[in-house]
Amino acid sequence: MFGEIGIIRNEADETSLQILSLFRESISEIRLKEPESVSAYFSPDYSHYIVVHTPLNFKFHEKRDEWNLRFSKDVGVSIVELVTADSGSAYVRGLMAVNGSKVYSILPFTSIDGEKAKKAKFPEDRMARVRGKVIPAVLPGIKGETILDIGSGFGTLTMEIAKNNPDSQVYGIDIHDSLTGQAEMNAEVLGVPNVEFRTGSAYALPFERESVDAATCFLMLHHLEDIKFALFEIKRVLKKGGSLTAVEPLAHHHHHGPQLSEAEWKELFEDVGFAVETENMEGAVVLRAVKRE
Repeated sequence: MFGEIGIIRNEADETSLQILSLFRESISEIRLKEPESVSAYFSPDYSHYIVVHTPLNFKFHEKRDEWNLRFSKDVGVSIVELVTADSGSAYVRGLMAVNGSKVYSILPFTSIDGEKAKKAKFPEDRMARVRGKVIPAVLPGIKGETILDIGSGFGTLTMEIAKNNPDSQVYGIDIHDSLTGQAEMNAEVLGVPNVEFRTGSAYALPFERESVDAATCFLMLHHLEDIKFALFEIKRVLKKGGSLTAVEPLAHHHHHGPQLSEAEWKELFEDVGFAVETENMEGAVVLRAVKRE
């Protein structure tokens, strides 16, 4: 059908690509076989492109049949945003393909549906709403010379913290190599110099005792088997008077973790030795904690 015109470089594997909401924000390099063709395919006139590429060799959950049609059939089709292009490569956001996938076609994408497209209804993703409204409201309050974001995923929020604190050193920790590797690539392409990503566990953070001014956990703690153990570990690396900011969903039925109330989250943090204030925003609890002793 199409001939190969290029290859994809990213840090994605099948595990990380199943976190679609995160991967939409992730960056891939499209390396074209003929470098001069970058300007032929990518123009400043367009912000978005349709990329036809090697399909994923796994199927999403049956409720995600639309994703299977788009990404897991005979070819994969991604609508991507152009981040930047140079003489031999283009960097795009939102490419649903694993590292080493082939590129068969690149077409400029523009919406001609106008008002009709704006009125389209989509099922509400509650966690996306929490990410979109609660976390941006919380980010400006996170300050410190050394800041640690635990469960950093592809690093989107970690990089926001780094941009808000240009004179600080910001670290992102995640347990999956493919996530931290992709986060490093994202930071490199986007030019965020004061952030570093490391692979590590929330139960054994790769940091010295009392070496961190501020820590953050966004929509992560409820995934852990032993939340209290992780909180003690976070407390270990925090300096005296250091802060921990966490955001957790309330009555969130789509995960396998505990269903804790705002009061129960507060009690959990206090049991570990944090002074903590809570706030309910958009059906999520924001916990602002300080290491007591």
